[in-house]
Amino acid sequence: MFKNFMILSLLAFSSSLYAACSLEMSSGDLLKFNKRTLTIDSTCAKFTIYFKHEGEMAAKTFGHNVVIVETKNFDKVKSKIDMKLGEESGYLPDMSEIIAKTAIVGGGSDTSVTIDARNLSRDSEYMFFCSFPGHYGAMQGPVKII
Repeated sequence: MFKNFMILSLLAFSSSLYAACSLEMSSGDLLKFNKRTLTIDSTCAKFTIYFKHEGEMAAKTFGHNVVIVETKNFDKVKSKIDMKLGEESGYLPDMSEIIAKTAIVGGGSDTSVTIDARNLSRDSEYMFFCSFPGHYGAMQGPVKII
């Protein structure tokens, strides 16, 4: 009995030692993510964001994605959003300022991106946003590194 108690106690305690190295987030047919803030654990070597578009609208007409940048680079990156670059690129050119970017997805679709979290610093400020043209004003928030 005591042995079983000790094993269960160790399992319960050890599970709190492991970082959550992924998160799920979503959006729908509104200009709104379901999360206001993303939190990334700095003890994770890799961190994965799973993103789902829970609406019905097509990617070409009202798609969403998740882009992560340092806050100081947001204005530069958002100024490069261009419909002519197309959905496949997330309407953005390749830029070193973009830390991570999921694909643009439409209703019922999902995507993910994995970040090398070791390259993120607690001393820097980060943010996430949607790069579908016109969406970044409402669809953005801070990324906290803990």
